[in-house]
Amino acid sequence: MQGKQVIRTFFQQAAVSHVFQLPGLHTLSLNAELFSHQNIKTITARHEANLAFMADGYARASGKPAIIVVTPGPGLGNIVSGCMEAYFDDVPLLIVHIDTDRKDVGKGILHELESPEDIFRHFVKASFRVNEPSTLTASLHDALRTCSTPRRGPVLVSIPFGLLDKEVPGQLRMVKSTPAGPSGPDRVLPFLANLEHILEDKRRPVLLGGKALMEPRTGVLVEKICGRGLPFLTTTGGKGVTSDHNAFSFGNVMAKGVARDILASADVVIAAGTRLRDVDAKRRGVRIGNLVHIDVDDRWIGKNYRTALHCSGDIQEVLKGLARIVQKARFDWDIEGLKRQRSLEMSGLRKEAGYALVDLLRNTVPEDTIIVCDLNMPSYWAEYYLPVYAQRSFLMPRGISPIFYSLAAAVGAKISRPHLPCLALCGDGGGLPQMSELATIVKYGIPVTILVHNNNSFSILEDAMRSRHNIDGSMDLVNPDFVKLARAFGIRARRTRTLRGLKDVFLHDVHWDEPFLVEFAGRVPFPPWNR
Repeated sequence: MQGKQVIRTFFQQAAVSHVFQLPGLHTLSLNAELFSHQNIKTITARHEANLAFMADGYARASGKPAIIVVTPGPGLGNIVSGCMEAYFDDVPLLIVHIDTDRKDVGKGILHELESPEDIFRHFVKASFRVNEPSTLTASLHDALRTCSTPRRGPVLVSIPFGLLDKEVPGQLRMVKSTPAGPSGPDRVLPFLANLEHILEDKRRPVLLGGKALMEPRTGVLVEKICGRGLPFLTTTGGKGVTSDHNAFSFGNVMAKGVARDILASADVVIAAGTRLRDVDAKRRGVRIGNLVHIDVDDRWIGKNYRTALHCSGDIQEVLKGLARIVQKARFDWDIEGLKRQRSLEMSGLRKEAGYALVDLLRNTVPEDTIIVCDLNMPSYWAEYYLPVYAQRSFLMPRGISPIFYSLAAAVGAKISRPHLPCLALCGDGGGLPQMSELATIVKYGIPVTILVHNNNSFSILEDAMRSRHNIDGSMDLVNPDFVKLARAFGIRARRTRTLRGLKDVFLHDVHWDEPFLVEFAGRVPFPPWNR
């Protein structure tokens, strides 16, 4: 079997349904092999930066690793920001880098780069370099296993292009791998004994959930625990772990008002599956006193908040134990009273343009819509206040926080879950560099709805320049007509300047089974943390 056939067979055995690629001369042999076997769908993007975020959206929405095939040199270099985001937000990507022939490096060969893996060493879980045919299969299996093991993340495999058309021997040499596994009973059981002791005299515990809880069985455990009368708060990554229809759900811990009141009156906060990063919590004014921190490993434990108790490893096993502990406990929370208080808080927020926009979207798009955000005004308000009703239906990049994310990631998300509606929330500044992927949307018939908030500005930066340096207009943008741009690709589109007009668009023009772009030129003057 030739190298390209080994790679294709590996994908098939691993139940890979889609491969995200941007071909070049070095990859063509593999591209042809994949194209000739239609049980693996290849998605060819228009730029590798967008390609990486498509794969990211696919992995987040599906919960499965996404496969990227890139060329050496500029192709590999263009996925750096996507790889950074995936590494720092625990997104499993398998990056298959079809490399040059290293023995010719130094001669001025096409896309020559010495030790390209070094570029990625601080933001991949592992790098594998296939030096000989006998290690190919083992390297691929090892890489997939590593990227799928908690803490999940990107893994790079470099394969020389000359190997694609070479015979791979039947006797395969294994590549050593020691991925981190979940903790065993020897760690969980003592932790649970200590946790039970801590909770003996506690009457107001709070459960704070993060992205690592985004599994169906874990969501059931959260419902079982909080159904005993505990409030449940989330980080941004944890939105949707359990439905916000639940009485015990009080939204994002970043939000002011009731969420902060709950934290302030809690006698212990049990944070599970969240990193509690500075930018997501402390910097947003989240104050936590008595903390019990549970995560997949100890990488983030103790970094921003002092812990009274912590455990790293198998979160599900810990939550099963916590569920048993709370079954025999009584708590003092008035959940119904807190819900009434929060309802009044949300009513008061309707005068704010950002909240009114988010409230309109929540009441007009289907509840199971996958909503993909990045860093723009509508997305910030959605991050704080949008109710989410299903797992993996709210995606926002919280690794390195890129602004060129939502459109491309929505394409990947829709590919992974084609039966669900999908909405990308874009800013004008972040959305324009992704607009080349409208061609990808049309080529593959991907029915994504794109909302572009066009305020002709990098508005967050404009606000900062005005408040910090007394400078106006330095962050203004010159934009195209987004409606005409979409129509040039054959995509239906409309523009509106008002919330009433936006509601009309979503109720009468958006059908969810075809691509659509709406340009919203209404004003959202400030982010939610400035209210």
